[in-house]
Formats: sequence, C-alpha cells, structure tokens
Amino acid sequence: MATLDAVEDLVAALRELGGTPQPARIAAMLREVRVDERTLAPHLLWKARCYTRNLIARDDAFELIAMCWDEGAISAIHDHAESDCTFVVAQGAMRCETFRVQWAAGERNGSCRIEPAGDCVLRQGELDLASGHTSVHRVGAADGRAVTLHVYAKPIEACWHFDEDGNARLVPSRYDTRPA
Repeated sequence: MATLDAVEDLVAALRELGGTPQPARIAAMLREVRVDERTLAPHLLWKARCYTRNLIARDDAFELIAMCWDEGAISAIHDHAESDCTFVVAQGAMRCETFRVQWAAGERNGSCRIEPAGDCVLRQGELDLASGHTSVHRVGAADGRAVTLHVYAKPIEACWHFDEDGNARLVPSRYDTRPA
C-alpha cells in the first residue's frame, strides 16, 4: 500500500477492508500511514494536562479517533470492551503500560486484582494493538505532547476503567469533538 497523504484517504482505505476489519490488516495499513498534518489539523483539539478524543469517522464496522495528548496526560487503566484497538503514534512518543486483571469470583463485577505486566515507549510510526477485555493498558504522553490515531474495529460504547486498588467501573465512551 502506498503512503497515504490525507486522513480522508485512511478513512476510505479502512472502509475498503469491508465488514469489521481484522487487527492484523489494520496494523499493516497503519504501518504504512504517514498522514499529512495539514489534513489532520482540523481534527485536533488540545486541553491543558489532558488528552482529548476527536472522532474522525465512525460506522458500524469501525471508528477512527485522533487523540491529542498534552504533556503529562495519561489515560485511566482500561480494557477495550468487545472491540479490537490498533493505534499508531502520529507525533511524539507514548508510554504504554500493560496490566493483568483477575476478576473477583471470575465475573466482571467491579472488584478485581490488577497487576503490572509490562511497560514500553512507542515512538512516531510505532503501533500498539489491544483486543477486547483481555487487553488492559494505560497510555500517556512520554516526552511532551503527542498525537495518536486509534482504529477501533467495532466502535466502543463503554469500557472498564480500573484503579490500582482493584476497583473497576464501566465508563461510557466520549468524544471531545465530532466531524461537522
């Protein structure tokens, strides 16, 4: 696949995959993507010390979100519900911490044991893949500001957020901006 120039080209390529795209196919596509910053700029909203979720495109098969990470911004520890998530670092660097979760009584009920499982820093052009409830992580800007492009194969309506004491809650997804 050729390098894509406009974010709209990425949306069109994702739609061409048909149905709910498989993570490996999304990852292969994102490895080749170098989105022209001028086409991405209208989708970027920044907030001090926070991260924003800026919807670019959504249908029944996937959603594409540009996330803007201000310096020091970090997500909650979270899963990916019934979706597969692949993201590429478009600008800057991201720290990605993975966790293992063991639910009390084997059921998702708000109480669990959570323990760190790994930690890495992703640089521009590098990817992270997460799949459903089994992939739990926390991500944040590593060295100053960052922008990531997230593709959720099957849009996420809500996901579990965890604190390090083992408390969990189901949180609805949100967008800070939507396309006009």
